[in-house]
Amino acid sequence: AAGERAIALAPNSAEGYAWLANILNFAGEPYEAHGLAEKATRLNPQYAGPWYLFEIGHAAYLTGRYEEASVALKRVLTRDPEFWPAHLHLAVNLSESGQEEAAQAEAAEVLRLSPKFSLEVMQQALPYRDQAVLERALVALRKAGLK
Repeated sequence: AAGERAIALAPNSAEGYAWLANILNFAGEPYEAHGLAEKATRLNPQYAGPWYLFEIGHAAYLTGRYEEASVALKRVLTRDPEFWPAHLHLAVNLSESGQEEAAQAEAAEVLRLSPKFSLEVMQQALPYRDQAVLERALVALRKAGLK
């Protein structure tokens, strides 16, 4: 509700659309999130950086569009190679699409950029409404070599 209100108050705020996309991805509304993240990118193409593209990739992954997710997440990394959440989600995406070697390379990048990373902390930090989504990601990350 707060995200929708923010957009109503500032309909040209790319940040408002990106934040609402983030919330909706975790709330189980990735199709709507995808459109909002794309709108954020259109509203502020100069920024259209890691975060907006990340939400596009996150939504694409959540809807099973693995190739689209990989493209968006790789675009994030061309703009900010140290944005470790993109490496993390790319590892999940690649693992689930059967690209284990590439998933392991992304998992190694997560550990290089965030040496104290743990699946236990991630499990507590990510607020997915549908816990099955989180469990699916955890399985993929374990296959990629994260603990």
